Amino acid sequence: MELVLSLIPLVVIIALLVLKKHMLFAGLVGGIVAMIIGGIAVGGMGDAVTEGLGTMFGNVAPIMYAAAAAMAGKAGCFKSLVDLCEKLLKGKFAVLAAVLVIVQACATYMAGLSAGNTMVIAPLVFAAIGAVPEVIAAMAIAGAVCFITSPAGAQGVVTAENIGIEVTEFANIMMPFTIVLVLLAAALAFWGVHRRGSMAVQAASSEKADEEQLTNGKLFVRSIPVIVLLLMVVLGGWINGLVGSHIVVPAVTVAVVCILIVVCTPLDIEGTCAALIDGSQFILTTMFSVGLFLGFINLMEQIGTFSNIASLTGGVPTFIMLPVAMVIGFLIAIPSGAYCAGVLTLILPTMSLMGFSPVAMGLIALATGLGTQISPVQINVVALSNGFDKSIMDIVKTNMKYMIGMLALLIVVSFFFA
Repeated sequence: MELVLSLIPLVVIIALLVLKKHMLFAGLVGGIVAMIIGGIAVGGMGDAVTEGLGTMFGNVAPIMYAAAAAMAGKAGCFKSLVDLCEKLLKGKFAVLAAVLVIVQACATYMAGLSAGNTMVIAPLVFAAIGAVPEVIAAMAIAGAVCFITSPAGAQGVVTAENIGIEVTEFANIMMPFTIVLVLLAAALAFWGVHRRGSMAVQAASSEKADEEQLTNGKLFVRSIPVIVLLLMVVLGGWINGLVGSHIVVPAVTVAVVCILIVVCTPLDIEGTCAALIDGSQFILTTMFSVGLFLGFINLMEQIGTFSNIASLTGGVPTFIMLPVAMVIGFLIAIPSGAYCAGVLTLILPTMSLMGFSPVAMGLIALATGLGTQISPVQINVVALSNGFDKSIMDIVKTNMKYMIGMLALLIVVSFFFA
C-alpha cells in the first residue's frame, strides 16, 4: 500500500505532462499530492523549492559557457568557423558532426560533466548543420555515457562506492562500453546528417548570399575566439592537471574569449559586454523554471517514491533482475534526473544488495544516465535546448526514441553479464 501511495504524485505529474499541461503546473500539482500523502508541512514546499533552485544554479559553468557561446555567436565567430569548414570540407558536414560528437565525448569524459561542453559545442553544430534530430540525440548519448563512466565525475564515484571498488577501476572496467557507445553515437550523427544532407546544409548557409565573402584567412581570424573557447573547455581539465593548478576555469575562459572577440571581430568592447549579458538571459530563465520543477520532484523523494520503485527489483525472477533494474533506473531518471549522481544515490544502495557484478552495476548506471537525457530537469537537456534553439520538451521528444533504443541495446548486452 505504501508503494502505491508513493507512486500517485509521479503518476499525476506524468498524466498532466501527457495532457500537455505546463511543466510547472504539473510539478506543483504533483508536489501538493505528495505533501498530502506524506503529511509534509507547507514550509516543506519552500525548502524543497529552495533546494531545487540551489541544485540548478549551483553549477555556474553551463551558465557562463552559454553566455560566452551566445556572445561569440553575435560576434559572427560561429558563422565564420562554419563557412571555413564548409570551404575546407567541401560540404562534408556529416564528418564534422561525427567529429564534434567525439569531441563532446572526450571533453565530458575529462571533466566528468556534460552540460558545459554542450553549451559550447551545440551552437557550433547548430550553425553548421541545423537541429538534426540524430545529432542532438548523439550528443546526448555521448555526454551521458561519458559522465557516467568518467573517473572525474560524481556519477562514477557513486557507482564505484556502491560496488566497493576504486573509481579508476570502475572506469577501466567500463572503458570498452564507453568506446563502443561513443562510436555508435558518432555513427548516428554521421548517418543523420548524411541522410538529411542538403536540407541541413542549406539551413546553415541560407544567409550567406547577403553577407560579404571573406577570405579563408579572415574567416580563420574571426573564428579564433570560438576555437579557443572550444579548446579551453575540452582541454581545461587536462591543462589543470598538467600544471597542478586550476588555471583554466569558466571565469578565465570567458575573460579570454571576451578579449579575443574585441581583437579578432568587428564587435567593440561595449558590444562584447552587452552580448555577454544578453547571452545569459535564456539559460538563466530556463534554469529558473527547471529549478522550480525540481523542487516539486524533491517532495516525492521525501515520501520515498524513488526508493520504493528501486526496491521492486528484488521481487522479480533472477534471470530478468538486471534488465528490470536497468529499466527502473532509466524511468526514475526521467522525472528526477537533474543531477544524475543524486538519482544513483537513491537507487544503487538498494540494488547493490542484489548481488550484481561490477559490470552489471555499471550497466544500471548507464541506463540511468540515458534516462536523464529525456528528463526536462536535466541540465544537459537544457543545454541542448539552448544550443539548438528548441524548447526543452522538443529536445525530450527528439531524444526519446534514441534513448529507448540505446536502453534496449544495453538490455540485450546485459543478459551476458547478469
